[in-house]
Amino acid sequence: MNQVQQPQTSPLSPSEVFSHLTVTSRRAISEELFEKLREAILSGALPEGYPFPNENELCKKLNIGRSTLREAYAPLETLHLITRTKTGTCVSKESDRRNAMNFDAIAQYTQPQNMIEYRRIVEVGVAQLAAQKAAREDIVELESIVAEMEKHGDDPETLTQLDFQFHSTLARITGNELLMISFNTIRIVYERFVKEQFGKNLLNTSLQDHRALIESLRVNDSERAGKLMQEHLSHIEQVAK
Repeated sequence: MNQVQQPQTSPLSPSEVFSHLTVTSRRAISEELFEKLREAILSGALPEGYPFPNENELCKKLNIGRSTLREAYAPLETLHLITRTKTGTCVSKESDRRNAMNFDAIAQYTQPQNMIEYRRIVEVGVAQLAAQKAAREDIVELESIVAEMEKHGDDPETLTQLDFQFHSTLARITGNELLMISFNTIRIVYERFVKEQFGKNLLNTSLQDHRALIESLRVNDSERAGKLMQEHLSHIEQVAK
């Protein structure tokens, strides 16, 4: 598949936003479309009221099925970034976005210290709950992610994506949709912060921490999982200084 093009140095017109959309081979197509469209709406590249292209035309351009496109639209609608009706899809009013769920927009511009504090409060509990509920297939999935991280030790961008995948998988294992949604909402600022730390030789420490967490989930040791997550976040904070 084609790579998603990097953001342009000059602003794109609304029509150009859609003409530049392509799919990527590294991440789920629906997830990539969601993030690209979310960024375009929050940045103002797609203004209030702008009508999206016809679904059939957009699917044909991207060579995807309508179910994939709708998977990308679903979280945009949940965040009140788009409005879908029988006549089509358009960008929601700015007032609707502000009054409904502006956490996503705020998260993009938050300070690194806020990210550290958020992770300390949320992810320790996520690790504990995930340890209680982890099944064999969850362990296999987490081990697969760590194995991929080992393969991409010289690629901070891919490492960052895989690191987020590891932690978001822990959130998914909890089965708590509020934890899953809130964690995925901070993805942009999370990856921006973590990518910088991987550039400071965080990899080996991160791999060791992830493996230890997996072992605590394997035996469903909730208390140990919480302690290990605290240690992991402390390691990241030390590297960040």
